[in-house]
Amino acid sequence: MTPCASIIIPLLCEPIAWLEQCVQSALQQTAPCEVLVIVSPRTPAELVQALTRWTRVASALSVLPEAGAGFAAALNTGIHASRTNRVGFLLADDWLESDAVETCLAHDSDIVSTGLCVWSEDGRSKFAMLDRRPTQALYAKLPTIERRAAYLEHFFLFRREMLIAVGGVDETIGLTGADDLDLIWTLLEHGATVTVVPNQLYNYRDHQRERLTLRSPDLQRRDLEKILDKHCVRGEVRKQMLRDHEVWFGAPVHVVAQRLAGATGCTP
Repeated sequence: MTPCASIIIPLLCEPIAWLEQCVQSALQQTAPCEVLVIVSPRTPAELVQALTRWTRVASALSVLPEAGAGFAAALNTGIHASRTNRVGFLLADDWLESDAVETCLAHDSDIVSTGLCVWSEDGRSKFAMLDRRPTQALYAKLPTIERRAAYLEHFFLFRREMLIAVGGVDETIGLTGADDLDLIWTLLEHGATVTVVPNQLYNYRDHQRERLTLRSPDLQRRDLEKILDKHCVRGEVRKQMLRDHEVWFGAPVHVVAQRLAGATGCTP
């Protein structure tokens, strides 16, 4: 069956059970998808061996070495290797609802952004206070490109030719925000059209193992500074964006949310 979209999964060092859930959620989409898992020299041998076994029974699954070095390079490897004009990103510790791609394909926009659910490490308990149901109406009211870029979250389904037109994911700005904040911001600056789907189609696993958001706050702030430099953000707007983002750096999101709720007396 001809794939309608490509799902790109860059690998870190996830437990095999998590990776299997992730890959299966991509392979079992109600719309046919090709699934491109990108491995690096850091990928543990047992994950590569498991992926090799899975490719023998799943013709839609391919395993590719990253062309370059790092997270952004892994995503770009998948973008250039994909055979479809719609491309989505899925992190290997997360998973998709089975109708995620089909729901997004119903909208002919350069960026389709959806809601998400946040789950505990075992994938069984939901942190309901962190659920996201974005809306087109709220997105349309945001006054600036940077506010709009920050509002949109995974799952994203992109028009591949638009990703190619902006040079793909920026490999120079570091790890934090490369696949979402900076990429979305860049696409919007180039006139990308957007549809916001409130359905919670992306499942985010909140844990304390290896994850980009758990890197040191100093490293993440440095990456965010690069994004703000790239988009020429200065003054009070820059200071406010740094404050808004860096509070989430270095800890699982449910821990930060509880800390913020305790400080304000409100549910985040």
